Amino acid sequence: MQTAHTRPIPPQRLTWPDMMKGISILWIVFFHFFHAYNNGRFPWLLGFGNFSAWLAEQHSGSILGTISAALEGIAAVVFERGSQAVGVFIVLSGFGLAYSLAGSGGRPGGWNSWYRRRLLRLFPIYWLAHLIYLVSPFMDRQDPIDFRFVLSVLGDRFYPAETVFYYLVPAWWFFGLLLQLYLFFPLFSRLLDKAGEVKFLILCGVFTLLSRYLLSEVLEANGNYAQGAFFGARLWEFAFGMVVGRRYFLRTGETERRLFSWRASGAGIVIYILGAYSYQPTFTNIFTDMLIGTGLFIIIAHAAVRMDRWPAAARLLSSVGVYSYSLYLLHQPYAIYFGKLLREFEMPAYIAASCAITAIMTVGTMPLEKYTNRFAGRLFGG
Repeated sequence: MQTAHTRPIPPQRLTWPDMMKGISILWIVFFHFFHAYNNGRFPWLLGFGNFSAWLAEQHSGSILGTISAALEGIAAVVFERGSQAVGVFIVLSGFGLAYSLAGSGGRPGGWNSWYRRRLLRLFPIYWLAHLIYLVSPFMDRQDPIDFRFVLSVLGDRFYPAETVFYYLVPAWWFFGLLLQLYLFFPLFSRLLDKAGEVKFLILCGVFTLLSRYLLSEVLEANGNYAQGAFFGARLWEFAFGMVVGRRYFLRTGETERRLFSWRASGAGIVIYILGAYSYQPTFTNIFTDMLIGTGLFIIIAHAAVRMDRWPAAARLLSSVGVYSYSLYLLHQPYAIYFGKLLREFEMPAYIAASCAITAIMTVGTMPLEKYTNRFAGRLFGG
């Protein structure tokens, strides 16, 4: 259904979502590095509640020492929260699918063709990542190769969640969530068309909260289901992205004015803080992921659009974002391996070394994804 254009207009590739992907994937990479490096060096999680007490325990003996310890603590606070950027990717997934669908005027070739294009985008580099895992040196390997490897190759990263969710490469759980969301995207798209944006968000929000409540409070299911093994527990973030993506294409100017306003920036910060404080061993944790994902999306979107002041950095982050999928699939075993090796380093040296290793991984995965996609397209006619 077209409401703002008389004929389909192919959507242009937007740079600010790519920059958001670049920021988010690098944050996730540094989170995995730091998780392996930390080894009890800093409290987990270090935050407002315990930062002052931790800093007082450092016994620096000088103002410069205190400042140095404070800066290291702030870096730890940032690194420890890198996993939250996954929520931004869920929002961006919904955004990208809805934006491209609105721009194409529907689904050229039908939903079967749409599914084929999506799977062709997801699986080839995912399969290659499994092969690399088997043969590459300098990787942290903790799980045996067993029947779960076959399930993983087939895309089953969600059932049974107790055994396959974190198998082999824990970060790959996100792949299983994407498959589920892509599977139901036609249903979500039709519901959005019929119900409208407000009702759609209300329905998806209620479904998300109900799913999370039932999983955690009633069924007392394994926490992996609420994290993403069951798509309904993360539906709000995807649905929010769909609404923003479609609205952005149909009413670009209005959406930009609202999304990138200072009022929206403040709202994003408030939403994120509410999400952070909702992470408690009570029923409030059913709100955590949806609030953090929504708030971080707005915050990082503002950071991305303001990167235009530094064109070189903006181009770099955009390039990283374009090829963020391969970096996501391949980085974690290397990050854990080298993170453990860097445990004897002081924080400044660790940061420098992890940045250098991340740069090497990023440069290596870019052509890998580019040529894998090109080969798969020629092989399968995509």
